[in-house]
Amino acid sequence: MVERKTECRVERLLGRQVRADDGRIVGRIQELRAEREHDYYVVTEFHLGPSALIEALAVRHFGFTVPGRVHGYRVRWDQLDLSDQEHPRLTCPVEELERIGGARRRPRKRPRKKHAA
Repeated sequence: MVERKTECRVERLLGRQVRADDGRIVGRIQELRAEREHDYYVVTEFHLGPSALIEALAVRHFGFTVPGRVHGYRVRWDQLDLSDQEHPRLTCPVEELERIGGARRRPRKRPRKKHAA
């Protein structure tokens, strides 16, 4: 396995738009998760999108919700290409990302038909 070693200032990544291979915007980097490894920290995952922002601000605990189908993505460190830190890109299809947040819409219940007695 080849290790990628990239050092960067995380504050420069926050808020950056992440694009898929087809150029479409997947979301903005809202949060990073890191683990201590010896004398430094290693980013293990990035959180993208509106749900990630709500999670980062910890307002979900206060009952704050956003109407509609808001969601975000959890992106492992190896699923994000940071060779151009101004323009981060996914290294995998969007379908491989783990979704976070966003309540699924429930199908509407149809009213029962009344039968004549």
